[in-house]
Amino acid sequence: MPKSPRKKVAIPEGGWQAAAGKHATPQAIDDVGSKRAVVLDVDQNAVLERKLVWRFNQIDREGQWSPTNIASSELGNLFDKMASFETMTIGEIFAPGSEHGKSYEVSKMPAPSQRRLQDIERDDETEIVRLRCGGAPRLYGFLREHIFHILWWDPRHEVWPSSKN
Repeated sequence: MPKSPRKKVAIPEGGWQAAAGKHATPQAIDDVGSKRAVVLDVDQNAVLERKLVWRFNQIDREGQWSPTNIASSELGNLFDKMASFETMTIGEIFAPGSEHGKSYEVSKMPAPSQRRLQDIERDDETEIVRLRCGGAPRLYGFLREHIFHILWWDPRHEVWPSSKN
């Protein structure tokens, strides 16, 4: 299957708007191998106080973890969990030791997950996050400030299997 080029996003004149009328300007941080992580210059404490919101434009529709393959019996539970996460702040969800949300370095992911990111040309990412949606089910994506860009639905905990047995 041919790879489609990722769409480039033009930076709005004057930068992106941030909280309290400030501008959030993309800034490159230290190189991570051959990858350049891009962060927004925003008040991180303000981001931690924001409620989580969803974006669906990054969904991997063709891979084994495509959210479009979710079983109808799991859909209600997923929507309930997503609604519950929307009532929480980023700081609550991703608090140290929290079972709700975790972030992982892409370079340390298991090989099958890294290969899939390469296949969909998202291996330039430095971090991926996951939300726990029950015993085994996980929702994976990319977090941009308080916006969760959904990528994968993992009902059997295969993207990043637990080392606990």
